Amino acid sequence: MRRVNIAISMGDPSGIGPEVLVKALKYFGRARDAAFFIFGNAFVLKYYGLANISSVKVIDMKNINTVSFKPGSPTKNSAKASIDYLNEAVSFIKSGSADCLVTAPISKENVSALGFSWPGHTEFLADAFGRRFVEMVFVSERLKVILLTRHIALKDVAKVISKKRIKECASLALELLRDNFKIRHPKIAVCGLNPHAGEAGLFGSEEKVVIAPAIKELNIRWGSHFYGPYAADTVFKKAYEGGFDMVVAMYHDQGLIPFKLMEFQEGVHLTAGLGFIRTSPVHGTAFDIAGKKIADHRPMASAMRLAYTLTKNTF
Repeated sequence: MRRVNIAISMGDPSGIGPEVLVKALKYFGRARDAAFFIFGNAFVLKYYGLANISSVKVIDMKNINTVSFKPGSPTKNSAKASIDYLNEAVSFIKSGSADCLVTAPISKENVSALGFSWPGHTEFLADAFGRRFVEMVFVSERLKVILLTRHIALKDVAKVISKKRIKECASLALELLRDNFKIRHPKIAVCGLNPHAGEAGLFGSEEKVVIAPAIKELNIRWGSHFYGPYAADTVFKKAYEGGFDMVVAMYHDQGLIPFKLMEFQEGVHLTAGLGFIRTSPVHGTAFDIAGKKIADHRPMASAMRLAYTLTKNTF
Protein backbone atom coordinates (compact mmCIF):
# COMPACT_ATOMS: atom_id res chain seq x y z
CA MET A 1 0.00 0.00 0.00
CA ARG A 2 1.64 3.22 -1.15
CA ARG A 3 1.69 6.02 1.40
CA VAL A 4 0.43 9.51 0.55
CA ASN A 5 2.97 12.10 1.67
CA ILE A 6 1.21 15.38 2.46
CA ALA A 7 3.14 18.65 2.84
CA ILE A 8 1.41 21.30 4.95
CA SER A 9 2.35 24.97 5.31
CA MET A 10 1.23 26.30 8.70
CA GLY A 11 0.09 29.72 7.50
CA ASP A 12 0.33 32.88 9.57
CA PRO A 13 1.26 31.85 13.14
CA SER A 14 -0.93 34.65 14.53
CA GLY A 15 -4.04 33.40 12.74
CA ILE A 16 -6.20 30.34 13.26
CA GLY A 17 -4.18 28.16 10.86
CA PRO A 18 -2.06 26.45 13.54
CA GLU A 19 -5.09 25.82 15.76
CA VAL A 20 -7.29 24.24 13.10
CA LEU A 21 -4.33 22.23 11.82
CA VAL A 22 -3.65 20.73 15.25
CA LYS A 23 -7.33 19.97 15.76
CA ALA A 24 -7.65 18.37 12.32
CA LEU A 25 -4.62 16.16 12.89
CA LYS A 26 -6.28 14.68 15.97
CA TYR A 27 -8.99 13.31 13.68
CA PHE A 28 -7.11 12.61 10.48
CA GLY A 29 -3.44 12.44 11.46
CA ARG A 30 -3.45 8.73 12.24
CA ALA A 31 -4.41 7.53 8.77
CA ARG A 32 -2.47 4.34 8.13
CA ASP A 33 -1.29 5.17 4.63
CA ALA A 34 -0.64 8.91 5.02
CA ALA A 35 2.28 10.93 6.37
CA PHE A 36 2.16 14.63 7.21
CA PHE A 37 5.09 17.03 6.93
CA ILE A 38 4.28 20.33 8.61
CA PHE A 39 6.36 23.36 7.69
CA GLY A 40 5.87 25.74 10.57
CA ASN A 41 6.93 26.48 14.11
CA ALA A 42 7.04 23.80 16.79
CA PHE A 43 6.47 26.28 19.62
CA VAL A 44 3.25 27.56 18.07
CA LEU A 45 1.96 24.08 17.29
CA LYS A 46 2.67 22.90 20.84
CA TYR A 47 0.88 26.00 22.13
CA TYR A 48 -2.24 24.59 20.49
CA GLY A 49 -1.61 21.11 21.86
CA LEU A 50 0.02 19.18 19.02
CA ALA A 51 0.43 15.60 20.21
CA ASN A 52 3.19 13.20 19.26
CA ILE A 53 1.84 11.29 16.29
CA SER A 54 4.14 8.91 14.44
CA SER A 55 2.81 9.92 11.03
CA VAL A 56 3.35 13.65 11.67
CA LYS A 57 6.73 15.34 11.29
CA VAL A 58 7.22 19.03 12.06
CA ILE A 59 9.90 20.85 10.08
CA ASP A 60 10.57 23.56 12.65
CA MET A 61 11.60 26.80 10.95
CA LYS A 62 12.39 28.46 14.32
CA ASN A 63 11.50 31.86 12.86
CA ILE A 64 9.06 33.16 15.46
CA ASN A 65 9.97 35.30 18.46
CA THR A 66 8.43 33.05 21.10
CA VAL A 67 8.66 35.74 23.79
CA SER A 68 6.51 38.26 21.92
CA PHE A 69 4.27 35.74 20.12
CA LYS A 70 0.60 36.59 20.62
CA PRO A 71 -2.24 34.90 18.73
CA GLY A 72 -4.49 37.39 16.99
CA SER A 73 -1.77 40.05 16.79
CA PRO A 74 -0.13 39.74 13.37
CA THR A 75 3.30 41.25 12.84
CA LYS A 76 5.84 41.56 10.04
CA ASN A 77 7.59 38.61 11.67
CA SER A 78 4.50 36.40 11.48
CA ALA A 79 3.79 37.43 7.87
CA LYS A 80 7.39 36.70 6.87
CA ALA A 81 7.20 33.37 8.67
CA SER A 82 4.11 32.37 6.67
CA ILE A 83 5.98 33.03 3.42
CA ASP A 84 8.94 30.99 4.66
CA TYR A 85 6.70 28.02 5.47
CA LEU A 86 5.15 28.15 2.02
CA ASN A 87 8.50 28.38 0.23
CA GLU A 88 9.89 25.41 2.14
CA ALA A 89 6.80 23.33 1.45
CA VAL A 90 7.10 24.14 -2.26
CA SER A 91 10.75 23.04 -2.24
CA PHE A 92 9.70 19.81 -0.54
CA ILE A 93 7.14 19.14 -3.28
CA LYS A 94 9.68 19.92 -6.00
CA SER A 95 12.16 17.48 -4.48
CA GLY A 96 9.62 14.69 -4.85
CA SER A 97 9.34 14.19 -1.10
CA ALA A 98 5.61 14.93 -0.98
CA ASP A 99 2.73 14.06 -3.26
CA CYS A 100 0.36 16.92 -2.46
CA LEU A 101 0.14 20.21 -0.58
CA VAL A 102 -2.25 21.66 1.99
CA THR A 103 -1.90 25.35 2.83
CA ALA A 104 -3.20 27.11 5.93
CA PRO A 105 -4.25 30.77 5.51
CA ILE A 106 -1.86 33.68 5.11
CA SER A 107 -2.75 37.36 5.30
CA LYS A 108 -2.76 38.75 1.75
CA GLU A 109 -2.54 42.28 3.10
CA ASN A 110 0.39 41.60 5.40
CA VAL A 111 2.49 39.54 3.00
CA SER A 112 1.85 42.11 0.26
CA ALA A 113 3.42 44.76 2.49
CA LEU A 114 6.57 42.60 2.53
CA GLY A 115 6.78 42.46 -1.26
CA PHE A 116 4.81 39.27 -1.90
CA SER A 117 3.51 40.32 -5.30
CA TRP A 118 0.97 37.56 -6.02
CA PRO A 119 -2.76 37.99 -5.29
CA GLY A 120 -2.78 34.70 -3.40
CA HIS A 121 -1.54 31.12 -3.14
CA THR A 122 -2.94 30.16 -6.54
CA GLU A 123 -0.92 32.64 -8.56
CA PHE A 124 2.20 32.11 -6.45
CA LEU A 125 2.09 28.35 -6.96
CA ALA A 126 1.46 28.72 -10.70
CA ASP A 127 4.67 30.74 -10.98
CA ALA A 128 6.60 28.47 -8.62
CA PHE A 129 5.82 25.40 -10.72
CA GLY A 130 5.88 27.09 -14.13
CA ARG A 131 2.22 26.41 -14.85
CA ARG A 132 0.44 28.74 -17.23
CA PHE A 133 -3.11 27.47 -16.73
CA VAL A 134 -4.27 26.91 -13.17
CA GLU A 135 -7.78 27.29 -11.86
CA MET A 136 -9.47 27.93 -8.52
CA VAL A 137 -11.91 25.15 -7.70
CA PHE A 138 -14.18 24.88 -4.67
CA VAL A 139 -15.24 21.43 -3.57
CA SER A 140 -17.68 19.84 -1.18
CA GLU A 141 -19.47 16.53 -1.23
CA ARG A 142 -22.49 18.02 -3.00
CA LEU A 143 -21.15 21.01 -4.93
CA LYS A 144 -18.10 21.77 -7.05
CA VAL A 145 -17.42 25.19 -8.57
CA ILE A 146 -14.59 26.38 -10.82
CA LEU A 147 -13.92 30.09 -11.39
CA LEU A 148 -13.32 31.45 -14.87
CA THR A 149 -11.87 34.68 -13.46
CA ARG A 150 -10.31 35.15 -10.04
CA HIS A 151 -9.18 38.27 -8.20
CA ILE A 152 -10.06 41.03 -10.65
CA ALA A 153 -12.39 44.01 -10.45
CA LEU A 154 -15.97 43.28 -11.44
CA LYS A 155 -15.84 46.00 -14.10
CA ASP A 156 -13.09 44.04 -15.89
CA VAL A 157 -14.76 40.62 -15.96
CA ALA A 158 -16.53 41.02 -19.32
CA LYS A 159 -13.25 42.09 -20.94
CA VAL A 160 -11.53 38.87 -19.84
CA ILE A 161 -14.22 36.40 -20.87
CA SER A 162 -13.45 34.79 -24.23
CA LYS A 163 -14.12 31.50 -26.00
CA LYS A 164 -10.48 30.54 -25.52
CA ARG A 165 -10.59 31.23 -21.79
CA ILE A 166 -13.85 29.33 -21.32
CA LYS A 167 -12.50 26.32 -23.20
CA GLU A 168 -9.30 26.29 -21.14
CA CYS A 169 -11.15 26.45 -17.85
CA ALA A 170 -13.90 23.98 -18.71
CA SER A 171 -11.44 21.49 -20.23
CA LEU A 172 -9.41 21.50 -17.02
CA ALA A 173 -12.62 20.94 -15.06
CA LEU A 174 -13.39 17.89 -17.18
CA GLU A 175 -9.87 16.53 -16.70
CA LEU A 176 -10.07 17.00 -12.93
CA LEU A 177 -13.43 15.26 -12.65
CA ARG A 178 -12.31 12.31 -14.76
CA ASP A 179 -8.77 11.79 -13.48
CA ASN A 180 -8.99 12.75 -9.81
CA PHE A 181 -12.65 12.41 -8.86
CA LYS A 182 -13.03 9.32 -11.07
CA ILE A 183 -16.34 10.45 -12.54
CA ARG A 184 -16.64 8.59 -15.84
CA HIS A 185 -19.21 10.82 -17.55
CA PRO A 186 -19.07 14.27 -15.95
CA LYS A 187 -21.80 16.85 -16.49
CA ILE A 188 -20.54 20.44 -16.31
CA ALA A 189 -22.81 23.48 -16.19
CA VAL A 190 -21.57 26.82 -17.51
CA CYS A 191 -23.02 30.02 -16.04
CA GLY A 192 -24.03 33.02 -18.04
CA LEU A 193 -22.52 36.38 -17.20
CA ASN A 194 -25.64 38.54 -17.18
CA PRO A 195 -28.94 38.30 -15.24
CA HIS A 196 -31.08 35.42 -16.55
CA ALA A 197 -28.13 34.42 -18.76
CA GLY A 198 -28.76 37.49 -20.89
CA GLU A 199 -32.47 36.76 -21.53
CA ALA A 200 -31.86 36.09 -25.25
CA GLY A 201 -29.74 39.20 -25.60
CA LEU A 202 -31.96 41.64 -23.72
CA PHE A 203 -29.48 42.04 -20.85
CA GLY A 204 -26.19 41.54 -22.66
CA SER A 205 -24.67 39.70 -25.59
CA GLU A 206 -21.87 37.67 -23.96
CA GLU A 207 -24.01 34.53 -23.70
CA LYS A 208 -24.91 34.49 -27.41
CA VAL A 209 -21.62 35.77 -28.80
CA VAL A 210 -19.05 34.10 -26.53
CA ILE A 211 -20.33 31.59 -23.97
CA ALA A 212 -22.76 29.49 -26.03
CA PRO A 213 -20.32 29.12 -28.97
CA ALA A 214 -17.58 28.06 -26.54
CA ILE A 215 -19.86 25.37 -25.07
CA LYS A 216 -20.65 24.09 -28.57
CA GLU A 217 -16.94 23.84 -29.43
CA LEU A 218 -16.21 22.08 -26.12
CA ASN A 219 -18.82 19.43 -26.85
CA ILE A 220 -17.49 18.91 -30.36
CA ARG A 221 -14.03 18.28 -28.92
CA TRP A 222 -14.81 16.34 -25.73
CA GLY A 223 -18.29 14.92 -26.20
CA SER A 224 -21.53 16.01 -24.56
CA HIS A 225 -20.27 17.04 -21.12
CA PHE A 226 -21.00 20.78 -21.13
CA TYR A 227 -24.35 22.52 -20.67
CA GLY A 228 -25.55 26.09 -20.63
CA PRO A 229 -25.23 28.99 -20.46
CA TYR A 230 -27.44 28.91 -17.37
CA ALA A 231 -28.78 31.68 -15.18
CA ALA A 232 -26.58 31.76 -12.09
CA ASP A 233 -29.52 32.28 -9.74
CA THR A 234 -30.83 28.75 -10.39
CA VAL A 235 -28.00 26.53 -11.63
CA PHE A 236 -26.20 26.15 -8.30
CA LYS A 237 -29.32 24.68 -6.68
CA LYS A 238 -29.61 22.20 -9.52
CA ALA A 239 -25.95 21.22 -9.14
CA TYR A 240 -26.34 20.93 -5.37
CA GLU A 241 -29.20 18.51 -5.90
CA GLY A 242 -27.07 16.31 -8.16
CA GLY A 243 -27.90 17.66 -11.60
CA PHE A 244 -24.31 18.63 -12.42
CA ASP A 245 -20.88 17.52 -11.26
CA MET A 246 -19.36 21.00 -11.50
CA VAL A 247 -20.38 24.57 -12.28
CA VAL A 248 -18.20 27.00 -14.23
CA ALA A 249 -18.73 30.46 -12.69
CA MET A 250 -17.84 33.54 -14.69
CA TYR A 251 -16.45 35.51 -11.75
CA HIS A 252 -15.41 35.22 -8.11
CA ASP A 253 -18.57 36.19 -6.23
CA GLN A 254 -20.90 34.51 -8.70
CA GLY A 255 -19.39 31.19 -7.69
CA LEU A 256 -18.37 31.76 -4.10
CA ILE A 257 -21.50 33.35 -2.65
CA PRO A 258 -23.63 30.23 -3.27
CA PHE A 259 -20.78 27.86 -2.46
CA LYS A 260 -19.91 29.42 0.89
CA LEU A 261 -23.55 29.92 1.78
CA MET A 262 -24.21 26.21 1.38
CA GLU A 263 -20.84 24.62 2.17
CA PHE A 264 -18.71 26.96 4.29
CA GLN A 265 -18.14 24.40 7.06
CA GLU A 266 -17.08 21.55 4.79
CA GLY A 267 -15.89 23.39 1.67
CA VAL A 268 -12.36 23.11 0.31
CA HIS A 269 -10.37 25.31 -2.06
CA LEU A 270 -8.51 23.24 -4.65
CA THR A 271 -5.94 24.47 -7.17
CA ALA A 272 -6.25 22.57 -10.45
CA GLY A 273 -3.55 22.45 -13.11
CA LEU A 274 -0.42 22.35 -10.95
CA GLY A 275 0.41 18.73 -11.73
CA PHE A 276 -0.36 17.74 -8.14
CA ILE A 277 -3.20 18.37 -5.71
CA ARG A 278 -3.16 21.50 -3.55
CA THR A 279 -5.96 22.23 -1.14
CA SER A 280 -6.78 24.73 1.58
CA PRO A 281 -9.72 25.59 3.84
CA VAL A 282 -12.04 28.25 2.45
CA HIS A 283 -11.63 30.61 5.42
CA GLY A 284 -8.91 33.18 6.07
CA THR A 285 -6.60 33.93 8.98
CA ALA A 286 -9.47 35.07 11.26
CA PHE A 287 -7.16 37.05 13.54
CA ASP A 288 -10.19 38.18 15.55
CA ILE A 289 -10.72 34.71 17.03
CA ALA A 290 -7.13 33.41 16.96
CA GLY A 291 -5.93 32.11 20.31
CA LYS A 292 -9.43 31.73 21.71
CA LYS A 293 -9.41 28.05 20.73
CA ILE A 294 -12.89 28.25 19.23
CA ALA A 295 -11.93 27.98 15.54
CA ASP A 296 -13.76 25.27 13.60
CA HIS A 297 -11.33 22.64 12.35
CA ARG A 298 -13.72 21.02 9.87
CA PRO A 299 -12.65 23.03 6.79
CA MET A 300 -8.99 22.13 7.43
CA ALA A 301 -9.85 18.48 8.04
CA SER A 302 -11.82 18.48 4.78
CA ALA A 303 -8.85 20.03 2.94
CA MET A 304 -6.50 17.35 4.26
CA ARG A 305 -8.94 14.56 3.47
CA LEU A 306 -9.55 15.81 -0.08
CA ALA A 307 -5.82 16.14 -0.81
CA TYR A 308 -5.32 12.60 0.43
CA THR A 309 -8.25 11.12 -1.50
CA LEU A 310 -7.63 12.82 -4.85
CA THR A 311 -3.92 12.01 -4.70
CA LYS A 312 -4.65 8.39 -3.78
CA ASN A 313 -6.95 8.16 -6.79
CA THR A 314 -4.00 8.80 -9.12
CA PHE A 315 -1.79 6.01 -7.73
